[in-house]
Amino acid sequence: MILLQILWDDILPLFAFIGAGVFLDSKFKIDISTYSRLTIWVVLPCFIFYTMYRYHFESDDLLMIPAVLILLAVMYFLSMGMAHMFHLGGAEKGAFEAVSSFSNAGHIGAALAVMIFTHPPFATEAGSAPHLAEAMGTMVIIMIVMNIVVNTFGAALIRSRGSTVKEVLSFMVKMPALYAAILAILVRSAGIHLEHTFLWPVLTHFNGAFIVLVTVTIGLQLHRSKLRKPDRFILATSFNKLILCPAIAWGVLTLFGGAFSPIASQVFFICAAVPSSMALIIYGVEYGEDAGLVTQSVLFSTVAGALTLTCMIYLARVLFPLAG
Repeated sequence: MILLQILWDDILPLFAFIGAGVFLDSKFKIDISTYSRLTIWVVLPCFIFYTMYRYHFESDDLLMIPAVLILLAVMYFLSMGMAHMFHLGGAEKGAFEAVSSFSNAGHIGAALAVMIFTHPPFATEAGSAPHLAEAMGTMVIIMIVMNIVVNTFGAALIRSRGSTVKEVLSFMVKMPALYAAILAILVRSAGIHLEHTFLWPVLTHFNGAFIVLVTVTIGLQLHRSKLRKPDRFILATSFNKLILCPAIAWGVLTLFGGAFSPIASQVFFICAAVPSSMALIIYGVEYGEDAGLVTQSVLFSTVAGALTLTCMIYLARVLFPLAG
């Protein structure tokens, strides 16, 4: 039942938009670079600004930030070691590290958290969801950190082509997503209220357009990619993201020694098991030499994730049970 709910509520809507992109590209000559640049330079920064501006941080929530960063760092160094073992280099190495490390928290993760914590055993028969607010608070922090890292460091990895650390860092500081996050923090700290200004509807519409533009662009790229059977690259990145990453997440939670509630721990664990970030495909189109490889790796991870996530959701309940 959970598997069917995940497929119906989270996976199938994404593939409907992807299918629209495939259809459009088969009927018309679409300039895919325009879509990717519109997303990177306009829609994505608005999405990150809107998300960070709306969320009210509590002091206890901030402990989740180092937990997410530790998880990402461990996954990055493990995938770097595997890339070296597989003798990958240049853009292929950067793509392997990025697809292995970064979750699709902003698309599947948030919707998945809502679905899980508004249904039994977390919701009551009367329809109330007492754990939803805590779950979404944790999810927002993870999503914000993940979006910033994916759209700065992840983009730099896709573009790297064997670049030096200095060149990667130089590219990161040029990414508009980073400055959108900084601006949101400054506006919130200054007590500036945007809800009753003309900017608020603009931000709201861009927020809604984000997932549509990303998934349609994925469909365009998929239509232009030469489909192939899953190879060592695709299988290894999917294993890293869907199996190894939640195992590392369990280790990180153990390291923090019960600092998080069972609900927060479950959200962190499940988010680690979410498939690879679809935003990486946008950067593959814009910067990478292996856009087709990135596209197929992320899509294979997404399809396989429909099955592995079911197991991880159940395992999260076993590892981090609610008291009473």
